[in-house]
Amino acid sequence: MQNNILRQITDIQVQANRLIKEKVDLEQISQFALYTDEMKSFLLQTIKDDFIQNHIAEIPNLNLDENTRPTGILILLSFIMGSAGNSYYHDKQKIDHAKKIIREIRNKYASIEFMLKNYFNS
Repeated sequence: MQNNILRQITDIQVQANRLIKEKVDLEQISQFALYTDEMKSFLLQTIKDDFIQNHIAEIPNLNLDENTRPTGILILLSFIMGSAGNSYYHDKQKIDHAKKIIREIRNKYASIEFMLKNYFNS
């Protein structure tokens, strides 16, 4: 089971790198969010070390509906370009915000991977 956990954590980091570097859509980000949430829940149930549990609990949730209120530019663009332009820029804003959180998630899982390697070897 230890190898499976470490493999999944590595997979999350690889997927995060791909999402950060490539052009992606909201569906891909949503699937990644579901995967990381499931892994976080599994780790919280499985790992008994309090120090590691605290780090796992700090992994941010990737909620695409949070913090994506339209800015003044988006309001102006929606007035000029109509709803199609507004939709494109709103989605882009969501993706850009999500990529910032994905970076945090990747970094947290990298730290947790290191901790778990030591935890499993002790």
